[in-house]
Amino acid sequence: MSKFYENYWSGDNDQLSDFNIKWPVLKKFIPKEEGKTILDFGCGKAAVLKEMEILNPKAKYFGVDISETALKRAKNNFPSAVFYKVADGEKIPIIDKSVDFVFSSEVLEHIYDVENALSELQRILKQEGKILLTVPYHGFIKNILITIFAFNKHFDPAGSHIRFFSKKTLFKLLEKFGFKIVKHGYYGRFYPVSHSIYVLAQKMGKKWQEIIN
Repeated sequence: MSKFYENYWSGDNDQLSDFNIKWPVLKKFIPKEEGKTILDFGCGKAAVLKEMEILNPKAKYFGVDISETALKRAKNNFPSAVFYKVADGEKIPIIDKSVDFVFSSEVLEHIYDVENALSELQRILKQEGKILLTVPYHGFIKNILITIFAFNKHFDPAGSHIRFFSKKTLFKLLEKFGFKIVKHGYYGRFYPVSHSIYVLAQKMGKKWQEIIN
């Protein structure tokens, strides 16, 4: 996996291919308060972190990625941020309950150990901290159309996507790991064939955790 993503991030283009369709929707959820600690999980070359800095120049920024190639470029693009290389299934080297907000866009679909990733993000978030996730959307109607018209392309075994989420399965995973859904929506194309689904979720307090347990 590591070699695959070193090649994936070896190009010169720092702009994300889906940036123009997702950022106008997602940027309103980025914390604007001074002193917030913000982590981009799967930060790539730090393109989105730099956009967050424009919105909140007084936050403290962290980035995590699997690719050393991407992180080297990220450090050049955003010298004041702190970056960590983490392999799939490993612990994030950030202390418990120290992060206010986690951003992770189009990342979970690339991860084998999704449960470990969500468990780690839950661990490092402060009580009632928030997480903003996006993944490619797979709803009933879109899945039928994919099956009929684009099955081989969409499920190409040489592609980078190894997980496929519906609204139901994404919500179920988040709730399993102690997150309360605050808001969700879609972007790209039009519903029900949207490009992606986004979810803003909050780490549950002790009362919420007692209810689900």
